[in-house]
Amino acid sequence: MENHKACSILFKIKGMIAVVTSCINPKTMSSITRSFFSLEERELQTIQTLKRLKAVGFKQIILADNSYDYDYSKLNDAIENVNIIHLKQYQFANKSINEVLILLSVLDYIPPDTKIFKISGRYFPTDNFKLELNETIDFKIKGFDFSSRRSVVSTRGYFVKDKTVYEEFLLSCLNEIYSYPYRIVGLRSLWIFIKEFFKPSLKTTSFISIEFAAARVLKKGHFKYELTDYLNIEGQIAGLQSKEFIQE
Repeated sequence: MENHKACSILFKIKGMIAVVTSCINPKTMSSITRSFFSLEERELQTIQTLKRLKAVGFKQIILADNSYDYDYSKLNDAIENVNIIHLKQYQFANKSINEVLILLSVLDYIPPDTKIFKISGRYFPTDNFKLELNETIDFKIKGFDFSSRRSVVSTRGYFVKDKTVYEEFLLSCLNEIYSYPYRIVGLRSLWIFIKEFFKPSLKTTSFISIEFAAARVLKKGHFKYELTDYLNIEGQIAGLQSKEFIQE
């Protein structure tokens, strides 16, 4: 792990901190295309994210990036007063695992009792964005079909009470990602569980997303959360076939 701006020094100022997760220059995985965006477009999106976070009032920003190789000086003035943490990670087929590991890695750089706004690098706050989180709430999130069994949470942006709450939540999500495929819901899943118990197999892929895992963790009732219709962020989804602009 590399930190390009005083990695051993925590931010001293109390207040809300923005944590931006990104992969500006992903490693090429054989013939698999993982994003419709070019490197230049990813750079511009990251610059837009950082500049907009500063414009809406964030004084403390961490950019946590797991690019295979990248020269961060290309971001020029956008990275001024931004704590850049470069994490060289193994790239899992399920990118949700990388997302959780990135966020767990940056917890040491966040001071205690500090509210957190997590945002993905290709998205940015709108003019209506507010740095607000109720003191009695652990999370402020946007959910989809939250009353259903297939509910998900938008991880493009959300608010967290502090790093202690965040660590417990992230570890719970990681456990959910790995344990969900082994849940027992019938005779077939029971038989799979028994076989795995006596002869464990090494599974390197998991198809449970962080969005789905986070919803399950929150709905188990340990955390206090507030659902919101609008986080007031926007950006382009990194789809394989198109560039869809969304607002949340």
